[in-house]
Amino acid sequence: MKKSLFLATALLIACGTSSAQAKGLTLDFAGTWVNDNMRSTWSDGHYPTGKMNLAMTVSFSGDHLVYHSVNSTLKNKPPMVIDFDAIMDGKPYPLSGSGRYDVVRVRRLENNRIEILEMKNDDLIVGAIWTLEDGGKTLMRWGIGKSPEGKSKAYQEFFTRQ
Repeated sequence: MKKSLFLATALLIACGTSSAQAKGLTLDFAGTWVNDNMRSTWSDGHYPTGKMNLAMTVSFSGDHLVYHSVNSTLKNKPPMVIDFDAIMDGKPYPLSGSGRYDVVRVRRLENNRIEILEMKNDDLIVGAIWTLEDGGKTLMRWGIGKSPEGKSKAYQEFFTRQ
């Protein structure tokens, strides 16, 4: 009986710790991130090195990922501002600010990773995996995106915590 009680207690503690750690993992992504042009690449070789100007602010409220970004790369156009508040359950949630996609799906993955899918009319436009590197000082997102012309390219973009 004592052995069973001990095992049950150990299991509850392990589950609670695992759950707390899983919740804590994504909180490490919270903050403001600015792209690192020198380390980022696109598979088509046309990454706008030195020109890309993208800042993302990420925060969490319970299981919600709250995202805000400002892309002011194109100097002759107003900045593109993207906002969403999505529960990290893989279900679709509205996204504002883009004509290319209007729904986001977010889910937590193991090993301190997050999957972000941006869609329009059930068509996947951008799929990305976010990971933290350099002890949490760098956010790397790797993914595949489809251009407005329907051509896809892979990308690896690095962001520095501000």
